[in-house]
Amino acid sequence: MPFAIEISGLLGVFSLLMGVWGVLVPSRLADFVTRFGSKGGLWVAAAIRLVFGLALWFAAPASRAPLLLQVLGVIALVAAVVLPFMGVDRFKRLVDWWTRLSPTAMRFNSLFAIAFGAAVLWALLPAAG
Repeated sequence: MPFAIEISGLLGVFSLLMGVWGVLVPSRLADFVTRFGSKGGLWVAAAIRLVFGLALWFAAPASRAPLLLQVLGVIALVAAVVLPFMGVDRFKRLVDWWTRLSPTAMRFNSLFAIAFGAAVLWALLPAAG
């Protein structure tokens, strides 16, 4: 599904850029993330994970690492389903906890977003040869 590949690529770039933002200016990323500590933010977070999970799942067969994208897709889909059940209060506490981390801890967390985005983008590249 070409459309799934494009959506996965866009979300991979988004993840990578958010990670870079967190490494370079963690306080600004924390300010941005704070805006999601609400009922609307919970649903936006769940919807992003749902779209990403489905896109990764459908893009997997045409990728150079189908199993990787399927596993990441399933993880994203499970997160999309679980997030609404955790409730707004618990979600807000999670967002508040993350935004109170030290800049070094935020930078370390952001490295995972960079690695995740880079892995997705690598998997979506055409196979060499």
